[in-house]
Amino acid sequence: MGKKHKKKKKTLEKKLDPTCNTSNTKNLMAEANTKEDLISRLPDDILCCIISLLPFKSAVKTSFLSTRWKNIWKMNLVRNGTIEDAVIAISSFLNDFNDLHRSRNIWGIQFNFHKGNVLLASVSPNRNLHLDFYTAKQEFPRQFGWQLDLNCQRFYLPPSPTFMIKTLHLVSVSYHTNEAVFSLVSNFHFLESLIIAKCNGLNSLRIVSIPKLVNLTVFDCPQLKSLQIRASRLNSFRYRGQLPSFSFDHELFLADAMFDFRKGPGYRSANHDFDLILYRIKSVKNLTLCRWNFEKQICPSLHPDPFYFLRYYKFHKLKELWWIDYLKDEELYNSDALIYFLKFCPSLEILSVTIDPKSYQVLSPGTFFEENIRLKHLKVVKLDGFRSQEDEISLAEKLKEVFSVDPKIVATTTTSNGNSWRSLVKVSELEEEEGSFCYKFVEEVKHINELCPKHPHMSL
Repeated sequence: MGKKHKKKKKTLEKKLDPTCNTSNTKNLMAEANTKEDLISRLPDDILCCIISLLPFKSAVKTSFLSTRWKNIWKMNLVRNGTIEDAVIAISSFLNDFNDLHRSRNIWGIQFNFHKGNVLLASVSPNRNLHLDFYTAKQEFPRQFGWQLDLNCQRFYLPPSPTFMIKTLHLVSVSYHTNEAVFSLVSNFHFLESLIIAKCNGLNSLRIVSIPKLVNLTVFDCPQLKSLQIRASRLNSFRYRGQLPSFSFDHELFLADAMFDFRKGPGYRSANHDFDLILYRIKSVKNLTLCRWNFEKQICPSLHPDPFYFLRYYKFHKLKELWWIDYLKDEELYNSDALIYFLKFCPSLEILSVTIDPKSYQVLSPGTFFEENIRLKHLKVVKLDGFRSQEDEISLAEKLKEVFSVDPKIVATTTTSNGNSWRSLVKVSELEEEEGSFCYKFVEEVKHINELCPKHPHMSL
């Protein structure tokens, strides 16, 4: 009886299984099509409430459900008003973030204000707030300066948000929006990371009284001429753009520093400006530096006795260096500045050298004395952007003279499929007799990013 019962049960399941019965599948589809879409018939207010519970990206995707849903998400996430209205809306939302149980959501809003200008704001549960402004491009943007002081309260704001922002991205802030934006920022007393990017018209930036700020990034602000930082706990500073006038906190010692000044000086700088900066980066572990900056700004700042400087001013903790270089037209690559700087880096493990043809150049590079100092810990050297293999090999042979180890040296090859890598090898005795170099670059190196990971600043 047991076997017969199981057989009947199996036959019944097979009939009901739509994958085994074509007629059943058709019936189920027909039944689904005849059912009413009760959710879509709900009022707009209720649909907006439903969408508000979704992650931001999922909310936008509801526009593809049907024509009924096409603009519903905009009713809840796209608003019109003044920039002050936008700041108040964002601050109010942050106050309610925890109470609304959106711990798993990325919330966002688009605010349209003042002649087509747009603010896109998004906040994620990891306390990361993005404020991206989109404005009409201006040939001559109006200049303005910022002073970011978290001890300074501004007007027209609700109480300090209970949802503590730890990372803030400010993108394309302008003269017309900076006051309102920093009125919001003044409430972020627990800010740990600040990223400021593409702010046209920003000519001076002063950051003070941010007790918990650890990471500061300033990228691509073309009019910035003055930068003052008073944040004693700052551990990472990354800058890309023209060289401004710098002023750092006297108690500041960076572990991560990016000085990408390949666009040249942004003001008539005095050489002594880099004196204090040198002391602020003595404990750095990751460093990006431009050759022209070293030649024109740093070298003139050195102690009158260069041997004294080499003896007492070394970057003992520096592990990874990205050196941004230049190559003058119809000249062989000059590696003197790089070789000289390496003598300050006794613990260096990874060296990346990039030649940028658009980099600012020094017309008359200085002269560098020779000192017999050898690197004992170097593991990898990566060369990128060199004009010829002769320049690559010439540098590799000079580098070998300052190594007491045998690091892996690789160079890029640009092809139609992207960049591939070549590895330096020693030539045979026969090849050495026929040519002028003791080394050559051969074959593509596979899995180069695993063997030689990118410098941390290269992907920014």
